[in-house]
Amino acid sequence: MNKIVVKESEVNGSIVGGDQHNIYVVAAAPDPKVIRAGLDRMGALSKGDEEFEDFIGLFHSYLTDRVGRPVIGLRQKLINGNREDLVEDAIEHKDRFAKIAAKAQLSPRRQYIYFYVLQKIKASFDGQVRPLLKAGARAEDIDQTIYHNIVNIIFSEVCSVDISIDQHLIYGMLYFLTGKCHLVWEV
Repeated sequence: MNKIVVKESEVNGSIVGGDQHNIYVVAAAPDPKVIRAGLDRMGALSKGDEEFEDFIGLFHSYLTDRVGRPVIGLRQKLINGNREDLVEDAIEHKDRFAKIAAKAQLSPRRQYIYFYVLQKIKASFDGQVRPLLKAGARAEDIDQTIYHNIVNIIFSEVCSVDISIDQHLIYGMLYFLTGKCHLVWEV
């Protein structure tokens, strides 16, 4: 197996290492300035702005079922992906986020933060977790990738701009996206 050794370096992208059975991705360091800049931009827009309306449309696309995929529910999606072990916690976390997202409908600031997190979860899942699922990686490796390269990274970015978002809520967002057919766990 090859090893990853990084000493006295600045990493601007991901570092990938592994062998024929294991893949390890060390994601780039989070940058909370990115989300703060987005919040500043949201604050400068008014509800009639075209850019604001486009944002609202994109945000709502994550809150609704993805068109073209069968709606079978979170439980069945995880079972189909051989992750029955996640079902109970996943439903609890998803339901918590669904309630919080409903309350956020009146807050463009919260909507932006949730949009940022949801789109980042989707991109990270598709880029880092789906390849592991397709390669038949062990559940433990998938769980570690989700925690280290999605949940923990996003938490590190958003905790300084919204203290109400904890790691469990980020898991809830991941399972919410799964339930809405935006994330696919089965191969």
